[in-house]
Amino acid sequence: MISVVKKVFHFMGKGGVGKTTSAATQASLLSERGKTLIVSLDPAHNLGDVLGAKVGEEPEEVAPNLYAAEPNVDRIISSFVKRVVEELQDHYKYLKVYNLDNVLRVLEYTPGVEEQALLEALAKFMNLEVFDYLVIDHAPTGLSVRVLLLPEIMEGWLERLIELRKQIIKRRKILGDDEEDQVLNILLEELEKNKKLKELLKDPERSSVIVVLNPEEMPFLEAKRIKDTLADFGIPLCGVVVNKIVSERHEDSIVRSIMEEQKRWLSRINEEFKDYKIIRVPYLVPPPKGLETLKKVGREVWGGALCCS
Repeated sequence: MISVVKKVFHFMGKGGVGKTTSAATQASLLSERGKTLIVSLDPAHNLGDVLGAKVGEEPEEVAPNLYAAEPNVDRIISSFVKRVVEELQDHYKYLKVYNLDNVLRVLEYTPGVEEQALLEALAKFMNLEVFDYLVIDHAPTGLSVRVLLLPEIMEGWLERLIELRKQIIKRRKILGDDEEDQVLNILLEELEKNKKLKELLKDPERSSVIVVLNPEEMPFLEAKRIKDTLADFGIPLCGVVVNKIVSERHEDSIVRSIMEEQKRWLSRINEEFKDYKIIRVPYLVPPPKGLETLKKVGREVWGGALCCS
């Protein structure tokens, strides 16, 4: 099974736009509906500061019905590579004479390895039966988008590899080798997992992407790229959170200049994301921290949890 949680929420966006705070706000609201886990893959590791609680690598309860985890992404990737290398060494012992170990040593730097490692980690969290909701605070890089696209990309590769493997098996049988092929079984299993994960990511009832940005040029362009890329692959964007909106109450000339610039980008945001719910969050000083403050912002500014009927 790929996911047993009711729904997964992916928070994505450029660094420094308040993504972790937005993800924590969503999680705090969802915890009033059911048991919720928030996982931060952001290397900045400030989820604990936002929640006002100690957060470790494994899920731990930080408040009633709310659990949090901040796994070490580098450790996830290195553990994945180590496991894959060990499996390959076990399946291809006869290739050691060809310096297989030296070939496998570069696996860590192979394109797609980081994405596959993180995807497996996400699938692990999705399969934790004790939770109703899972909120993912993604890293502020293109890597996060590629992680969500990977099941679709991998499906085509796996289908081709399976076809090639079947041709190899056919030739082996001609030579009298009828032994069951473990490699083919692994490929078929991976294909099935990828198909289910792809279906999950494309199902708006079970998975939603929420983009977080500020009313500025670079965060806007990054948010637009995320929206357009996901749309090309049929992954639904559910809503947008616009943080740090300067209020017209400010009279300082510099602040007024910022406000005028923000108005221009807010207009672009309204046009670009007109088909989605947009949450507009004012510039809050100090930034919201602690569960009760997050819930207050969620209720009074957001109007409740996003993408959750």
